[in-house]
Amino acid sequence: MIPEMIYILTMLAIIIIFYAWFGVIIFYDTPQGTNGFQNLIEAVWTLWICVTTANYPDVMMPSYNKNRFLSAIYFISFMTISFFYLMNLILAVTVNSYDESIAERKISRQELSKDLLTKAFNSLDQDNDGSIDRESVMAVMLILNQDVPQIRKLSKNERSIIFAFLDRDGSSDISLDEFMDFGNVLLLDFERESDYATFVEIHFPRVNQSNWYQGLCKIVKSTGFEYAVDVILVLNAIIIAFQDYPMLSGQDDVTKDTHYNDGNIDTVWELMEAVFTAVYVLEAILKIMVQGWKRYSQSGRNIFDFTITLMAVLASAYVYYPNAYSNSQLIRLVVMARVIRLGRLLFAMKTFRTFGTISFDILPAASNVFMILLFIVYFFASVGVFLYGGLITRDPANPLSFVLLEADDFVGNNYWANNFNDMMSGMNVLFNLLVVNNWTECEIGFEYVTGTKWVRIYFFCFHLGGVIIISNVVTSFIINAYFQQLKTIVQRLGREENVDGEAMLTGNRGVFDASTVTGTRTGVDSIYIARINPRHNDIEVDERSALRHLFTRTNISNVEK
Repeated sequence: MIPEMIYILTMLAIIIIFYAWFGVIIFYDTPQGTNGFQNLIEAVWTLWICVTTANYPDVMMPSYNKNRFLSAIYFISFMTISFFYLMNLILAVTVNSYDESIAERKISRQELSKDLLTKAFNSLDQDNDGSIDRESVMAVMLILNQDVPQIRKLSKNERSIIFAFLDRDGSSDISLDEFMDFGNVLLLDFERESDYATFVEIHFPRVNQSNWYQGLCKIVKSTGFEYAVDVILVLNAIIIAFQDYPMLSGQDDVTKDTHYNDGNIDTVWELMEAVFTAVYVLEAILKIMVQGWKRYSQSGRNIFDFTITLMAVLASAYVYYPNAYSNSQLIRLVVMARVIRLGRLLFAMKTFRTFGTISFDILPAASNVFMILLFIVYFFASVGVFLYGGLITRDPANPLSFVLLEADDFVGNNYWANNFNDMMSGMNVLFNLLVVNNWTECEIGFEYVTGTKWVRIYFFCFHLGGVIIISNVVTSFIINAYFQQLKTIVQRLGREENVDGEAMLTGNRGVFDASTVTGTRTGVDSIYIARINPRHNDIEVDERSALRHLFTRTNISNVEK
């Protein structure tokens, strides 16, 4: 997409040069002229800073105070063309180019997959009769077990299930059309439903079958139980707000820490916090007991709640231990972490739940895009350390420290730590440039210590590559991924839970009877759960659609909820 962006960047450069030339002429021998328009080069740099919005409207004030009409026409027209139009046009081109590249990649990957699978089929079809027998397919999967570590080890039952998914017509031979699903089927993860058995189901079957325990399970799994937890969370937040009111209101007479002080529960607030901690522990125990740890841990919300509860318990034990250790900051952190659990209330609303689902769906693929941004930052930071390492200093024995004192903006903002003396500091400087704000105050310090303005090229190149190009790529990815996943979610909500009465689909899970699929007995535990695992870390996989495609074209029946 860079070639397409070059045309717009060229237009932006022409606009900046033209306005810089015009500005030098009209502001000649004025306060505005001596403040950023001394010559063409200075004027170009001043207007470039305007495009980044770092010095606007400060840059226009000398002339605006003298002649509002002329100054307003000049600067407002420049910002309208360069910032509001061309910069947004760059984003539009980037988004469009990104969408086109994604579409092209999908087509090329589909063609490549089809071509490779066709070659594989022809290699296996030694008799040239248009089919592969069961023995050959099973042998291929056995070889994959041994030679391809990226694919998990497939058990004998799982290999039989995979063959059954491929053999849609039940002929015990695989045709070319059926073999085209081989890659998708290998993305299936299988788990026995019995693996989700709880501790009570395994060790105390009589208790599990009792009426009172089944009633307890029904309560814990009900929405009413979740609503009760939400009410407790709100109540906890209200009490914490009352407890912290002196600090929240900024009262200066808060001298006594209202949290844990001496290792003893000696205030009403501390007693309430202990009660809430006990309630959250009880909630976690009940859910783990009823759902089992495996099913419980597969929920991101449960893991978050469990982590917060565990932190609260450990912190309380740390404070109330006989050798009590009072650390009010630690306790405040844990107490406020409980309030974060209120975020689950947002997911009770359909719109916020959709946003949350989309965010979690695109995170794995987003890591690849942000890795590119991290590479750019790391590369420029390493160059910065090589060129400017050690120049920013407060060592009185170093004459550069006195030179730097002349950089009023740099010194006035206490930017001493914004340097390239080490990689972490350098990456922090570049992150500040990504945020854009006040980057000129940092840059001016390097101008003073280097004694030259060539340092501007370094900052300009990073802004061009990191902010304009890569940041727009990140934005394009988020826009593309959002609409792609939103479309997927809408399609999911518009489908039935059952696939033609043949198998049960819940979210991205498919539950089926392996005995019925394979036509052979697979043991007592024949009920399996199938999930699509997008191992290539790509949001292009619609797990539910892939499962539906495989299940509707496979002889699956006799499945009970």
